[in-house]
Amino acid sequence: MTKHEDTDPHHGLGTSLSFGFCHSFVIRISAFVIVSLLTAAYSQDPVETIKIGPLQPLQTLPSLSSQPASAPVTPPAAEIKPAATPAPPPAQAAPPPLPTSNALIIKEPLAQAYLYVEPYQTRFEVLFDAATMLSWLSPDEPLPASLTAEQQRKLSEQAMSRAENWCAMSSGDETLATPQLYVSVIKGLPGNTLPIAEGEEVALNQAMVGFMWEFATPPAPAELQVTWKGWFKERTKLPLRVFFGTQSETAEISSAVKTHRWRNQGRLPRPAPLTRVPQYEAPVPVRVPFGAIVWLLGGLVFYTYLKVKDYRLPGGSMPYLAVWLLGAVLMSQLLVIPIQTSSGGPAITQVDEAQRIVTPLLRNVYRAFDHRVESDVYDVLERSVDGELLRKLYLETIQALTLDGREGTRVTIAEFSATVDKVEATSKDEGFIADCNWMARGIVGHWGHSHPRVNIYNARVTITPAKGEWKLTGLEVQEVRRL
Repeated sequence: MTKHEDTDPHHGLGTSLSFGFCHSFVIRISAFVIVSLLTAAYSQDPVETIKIGPLQPLQTLPSLSSQPASAPVTPPAAEIKPAATPAPPPAQAAPPPLPTSNALIIKEPLAQAYLYVEPYQTRFEVLFDAATMLSWLSPDEPLPASLTAEQQRKLSEQAMSRAENWCAMSSGDETLATPQLYVSVIKGLPGNTLPIAEGEEVALNQAMVGFMWEFATPPAPAELQVTWKGWFKERTKLPLRVFFGTQSETAEISSAVKTHRWRNQGRLPRPAPLTRVPQYEAPVPVRVPFGAIVWLLGGLVFYTYLKVKDYRLPGGSMPYLAVWLLGAVLMSQLLVIPIQTSSGGPAITQVDEAQRIVTPLLRNVYRAFDHRVESDVYDVLERSVDGELLRKLYLETIQALTLDGREGTRVTIAEFSATVDKVEATSKDEGFIADCNWMARGIVGHWGHSHPRVNIYNARVTITPAKGEWKLTGLEVQEVRRL
């Protein structure tokens, strides 16, 4: 049998193409398998690409079936491989809890002085650590670990008796009268003092002794000189910080140069001026010529008497009539009595009208307490306050503006605003009663730091007219809020 030979010229080419295609397919499969094996091999060491922090293990997980979940298998420690990259950073720590005590420890002997220059007053304060004062006042007694309330009182009294003449001040060439000295035990550090509760015991390493003198000075002194004489226990230097307005500067008093001179040079703001007391147009009184009336009545009585007696005047009645009329004209200018027909001022019924009267009166009350001499305070108060309210308002305002604590520093009001909510007439129809509220904000520097004070009042005020001016004559405080 004769073998059949394929004479198709494309047969060999097709065979070659088929073989090449199979060969290429096998190579691609092999490469894919090799890559997969390599990937699987390297996947045994995980690489972190997103750091999410340490994960907390799940404590509970709801079961998807009725069968209990099997316990997780923990691999042996030897089989756990270290991470290829550094461990993720720990989660951000929570903020530390607020401290329950603010212990300010005095680690070495200290001395610090402060000079507060204000309109109408200059205050000089000095702080020493209590341990130094105790060792100087009672050198033979051991230092206690803390000071009881009685020991604080005794220490203050002993220090006061020794320090009465330690400080002197002059304004220009005028020597100022030395005021009463205040001495008290202060807790904390200069510039960072803490309040002491009544009867509280203070650790010795937290206690200072504070000395305070309040001098009455001009509203804007050109120059002040403070002299310090309290040198004891080898203290030769006293650091000083001067506060005036919103500025401050540092200085030093030493045993060699005992006086510090401060020059104003326009740096201390002048006190706020008083507001003009609200006025009104008082009704013009009726001028009654009382003398002329009496003269005329007397002439009529005399004429009636002549008629009844039928008496004729010598020379006729004309000369007597002329004298009578001339006397009436003269007496009309000699004895005139003004009579006020209306004692009250104009009726105030609108809130805006009342507010224009109440606001300046209350503002002047606080401006009066910028002064530090009691007689000066009363003189300014009398411009806006009348009657029995004057003394009551003085005492209550002094209490409201005095800083809490043993020293009694007074706050100076820097901002004031008032609002009237309701107006009604008084029972006597003289003036009006206003329901109002006002805010008084002040700040005072003290022992190197400041104390803000904001008082908000809700009150009923009585405003009465007097001689063409409105006066504050009644005050009933209903609510006080201290912020």
